[in-house]
Amino acid sequence: MLFWRFMQPWLIAIICIAAFIALLFALAAFTLKVAFGSRCDKDPNLYYRLPEEFSLKFEPVKVMQGKLALNGFIYTSGNVDKVDNLVIFCHGLGAGHIAYTTEIAYFCNQGYPVLALDIRGCNYSEGKNIGGMYEGVNCVKAAIDFARADSRFKSSRIILVGHSWGGYSVLCASAERKVDKVVAISAPLTPVKTIYNGAAKIISKPFALVLSPFWYILNFFKFGVKGNLNAATCAKNCEAEVLLIHGDKDNIVPLKFSAYANASGNNIKKYMATGKSHNPYASMRAQQLLIELNEKLAHAIKPDEQTKKYLKEFDFIAATEQDSDVMQSICKFLKFA
Repeated sequence: MLFWRFMQPWLIAIICIAAFIALLFALAAFTLKVAFGSRCDKDPNLYYRLPEEFSLKFEPVKVMQGKLALNGFIYTSGNVDKVDNLVIFCHGLGAGHIAYTTEIAYFCNQGYPVLALDIRGCNYSEGKNIGGMYEGVNCVKAAIDFARADSRFKSSRIILVGHSWGGYSVLCASAERKVDKVVAISAPLTPVKTIYNGAAKIISKPFALVLSPFWYILNFFKFGVKGNLNAATCAKNCEAEVLLIHGDKDNIVPLKFSAYANASGNNIKKYMATGKSHNPYASMRAQQLLIELNEKLAHAIKPDEQTKKYLKEFDFIAATEQDSDVMQSICKFLKFA
């Protein structure tokens, strides 16, 4: 008590402000740990379509990122001895690239070999956690470097395709590596906007807004200036042609926080999937099934008997049905003159 009695009021104010800022830093660090501090593996309660279902050939690939191995596969429906165009696919947050087997098969059936690595801390790849959004960019860059070192792809055109976190990753990677075309589906704008959108639903918008500058600083400390890359700016600055696809009903990456709404440039084309949510490449029927599935699992930490019965009867094949207009638009964009 005597200590506080003899302290100057201004010094007490500084100590209180410093303590408050330290508390906000701690809360920001905690929310980042919740978002990125664990692994993302496939859900054992769900069914993921297998490449064998589409008669795909698949070759295992291992790429070292520091001491961690990023694992994945090269998928093809034919011969890969000489390749004119290679698709590098980057997945969104979740089970890794196996959640996109239908989309990978589509590109393979159009004649494109597909290289798909899992991001650090996701499914096939090593890592105790996913670390942060920029790790997705690191994964795409590692895939590009691998392709350039492989004699089969050394002279191939490189096409980047990504969804959600993967969409952000391919846009940012295209500003750091030379590629030929980029397709970003449901891509968020920045890490801070992405964290804000998720956190605001839990801790309120005002509190999430207060924490936003602290998320920015923490990302800077971890990844440097690259920790807060703006996907729209990267899309504009890259040398490749870019196709941005977004659903106008997306509540996971709302339009105002998307690369789609904020990007502009002569190299950028856009496709608005009307009536679609976060998976615009899925048919309306599949989209509804996915929304229903996510709602069913959102409140079930451990599935009860009713949920298990629901999952057993769930039509996972129908839930992967594609929207032919969206997929054909992507393939039309990928054609080279």
